[in-house]
Amino acid sequence: MDSKKFYQKLDRVLGIPTLPVVAFKVNKMLQDYDISINELTKTIEKDQAIVSKILRLVNSAFYGFQSKIETVSHAVIVLGFNTVRNAVLSVSVIKAFSGKDSFEGFDIKDFWRHSVGVATVGRHLAGQTRLDNPDDCFIAGLLHDIGKVILSEYFKESFGQVWASVRDDGLSFYEAEKNLLPLNHAQIGGHLAAKWQLPLSLVDTIRYHHAVREGVSNLNQLMIVHVADIIVNTHNVDSGTACDFSNIYPKAAKIMRPQLETVSDWFPPVATEIESACELLLKPELSY
Repeated sequence: MDSKKFYQKLDRVLGIPTLPVVAFKVNKMLQDYDISINELTKTIEKDQAIVSKILRLVNSAFYGFQSKIETVSHAVIVLGFNTVRNAVLSVSVIKAFSGKDSFEGFDIKDFWRHSVGVATVGRHLAGQTRLDNPDDCFIAGLLHDIGKVILSEYFKESFGQVWASVRDDGLSFYEAEKNLLPLNHAQIGGHLAAKWQLPLSLVDTIRYHHAVREGVSNLNQLMIVHVADIIVNTHNVDSGTACDFSNIYPKAAKIMRPQLETVSDWFPPVATEIESACELLLKPELSY
């Protein structure tokens, strides 16, 4: 099967989750610069489960506001349209893709913990470098590997071949895909994000996070998520060994050299932030 036929099969697959109605509407509304706080608030409030989880999120230490935010409209005023949109997307996508494990050995909880880790590290890198909006980098990091879930649930045979190669040949998932499949999980995830009509910068970051290319809509965001993914995959808080950053895109490595050289200093507190974010976003009793 070549890449064209794979895309065609992907488009024919029934059951691939669409964005929940509220998340889709919020995403579309924020493409209109004239949208009002009142209109946005009314749309979000149609799904009280999303409202509840967003308010838990914005009142957490993750955002660090001293006064309690009790309404969606207050959250929009304090955080801004874009951050609230990203919060809606975060809780919606995790809900849509947090069912039972679809392939033996593939743990969906571990998948989301890695994704939240990349999101949180990306948020930190964006804040330190000022290369891009931290909350935009958070949602990009959260969704960067979403194509793996599509593979595991709807292309089980292909996923099984890749998973076996990872286990038996000691390859990374991405390396095994390149050997065995016409498309990789990043391309599949980018295709899905485009169908969801997410911002082009987000589509490009998902699609090229392993193979950075110039000319994308937001190269800085792409480089941040690319670096964050490698840091989360290679850095061990409890290990004294040096990290291998040789696979980082050269331009990204040059720009973020100060952060890479001091990763052992700043990663431990960020690891605590990762745990807090996992508690907020992944804890079962907060799901809906």
